[in-house]
Amino acid sequence: MLLPRLKWVPLLATLAGCASAPANSGMDSFADYAESVFRHQNAIISRLMMLSDSDLLPDTDNFEDTEQAMHDACHLLNEYAEREADGESMGLRFKAKVQSSIEDCDASVQKMEGLLSNIDPVLTPPHGQR
Repeated sequence: MLLPRLKWVPLLATLAGCASAPANSGMDSFADYAESVFRHQNAIISRLMMLSDSDLLPDTDNFEDTEQAMHDACHLLNEYAEREADGESMGLRFKAKVQSSIEDCDASVQKMEGLLSNIDPVLTPPHGQR
């Protein structure tokens, strides 16, 4: 299931609050980490769309399950971005849920990127470059 992605939207400054970035993220602030995850996911979705348009995506359960898991893990971050783009206000509880979901989103994006590197290594940057 491929969904069109928003272009990067300035977001997540208010989401960050007092949170700090995970130690293994290489980021100084949670807002930077969240923005990086959002951008990385959008890049992966763009690659999926390009490969799909070229009929290069594998038709395997593992690939489809990994893609769906990424969409599921990142749905709150994407919903936040859409609401932010629409100028909607969001409650603290929703923001906290988004914040607590970002590390799982990041892990699922990285897993999808790993599968993509097996299909077309040219499309996937070396690990750590987003």
